Formats: sequence, C-alpha cells, structure tokens
Amino acid sequence: MHPLIEKHKALLMIAALGTAIVLFYFLNTSDGQPDENELASMTIETKEPEGEGGEAPSEIAAPPVEESVYVDVKGEVNKPGLYEVKKGERLKFVIDRAGGFTAKADSKLINLAIRVTDEMLIYVPGEGEAATQFPLIQETSASSGGDGKIDLNEASQEDFETLPGIGPAKAAAFVQYREENGPFASIEDIKNISGIGDKTFEKLQELIFVQ
Repeated sequence: MHPLIEKHKALLMIAALGTAIVLFYFLNTSDGQPDENELASMTIETKEPEGEGGEAPSEIAAPPVEESVYVDVKGEVNKPGLYEVKKGERLKFVIDRAGGFTAKADSKLINLAIRVTDEMLIYVPGEGEAATQFPLIQETSASSGGDGKIDLNEASQEDFETLPGIGPAKAAAFVQYREENGPFASIEDIKNISGIGDKTFEKLQELIFVQ
C-alpha cells in the first residue's frame, strides 16, 4: 500500500463514514421530495375575495338611476315655467333654476327646505299677497289635471284655497256659485263671483280649467 495512503487511512475512513451517514439521513428524511421551504418558494397561494360570511361577493349592484320629476314655478320668480329636476330635490335649488326671486317677491313665506314631487305647483307671492294666507305649494289631487290645474267643477273648498289670493271666504263663494248656478261653462265664469275681478282672473287663468 502506498505510504501516503497508509498514513492517512484513518482520516479517509472517517470521511467516508461521515459521507455515508449524511447520504443515509438525506434519503430517509426527504424521501426525494422538496422540503417545506422549497414548497413555500414554489407555491403561490391564491384566495378569492370574500364577502360577508366568507362567501364570494355577488356582482356589484349598479348605482340607482335618479328619477326626474316636473314642477311648475309661477309668481314672483325671474324665469317662471316648467322645470325638470331630480325627485326629492330641495325647493331652494328649484327656485335657483327659475332665476331666483324677483324684487317684489315675499320670499319669507316660502319654505326652501321642502322636497319637490312630480306635478308640484310652486307659487311665489308678491308683497301684499301674504294677507290672503293661501297655501303656496300645490300638489296634484283628484280634482287637478295632469298639469296641476284645478277643475272648477270638481274642486272642493280646500282645493280652491290653494289658489293664489283665494282665502276661505272666496273659496266658499266658488262652491256656492257652482251649487246655485250649476257647473262652470268656462273659466271666465268665475268673474261672475263677487270679489273676482279682472286682476284676480289674470292670476288664476293658468291655474284653473273646466271639463
């Protein structure tokens, strides 16, 4: 045997034995499979987004479409007329759309915080009309036409009181005239009622009708 090999024989045996132990341990512990660290580096965990209760969320609901309504603005505004606005919008924004109040408007009588509804009639009174104490906001009722006008032959006393300048006494006179003379033949017939002159008729003619 070569002297060099003989000299290091013990060291070589130890190294060979150590190598055999390492190989034996590796083959029995890994079983040829990658360890956990290797699996973690090769595997990407994916999760579906969850909603309440751990379930996948359903399709996202589309935002609701805002419904439009039409309101009729009359009286002391700079641009009276029919306006399309969002349902439930505050009256303040409707008045703004109508150009705001005129210098003659008695704006303190108007509740700008109310929400508007379809076919609503908003009448802005001028100064001096406050004494009549009439409702300024009129909504469509059974005695009203589709455009918010009042049918003279179907309206109740309460309906007549919603008209500008018509208080309880004059509203009762409308009903009494109809009972004593029969149905109104035309809107001009209201001038036959005591206290209804040309100026009052001009204010009312766009708010009333007969059928």
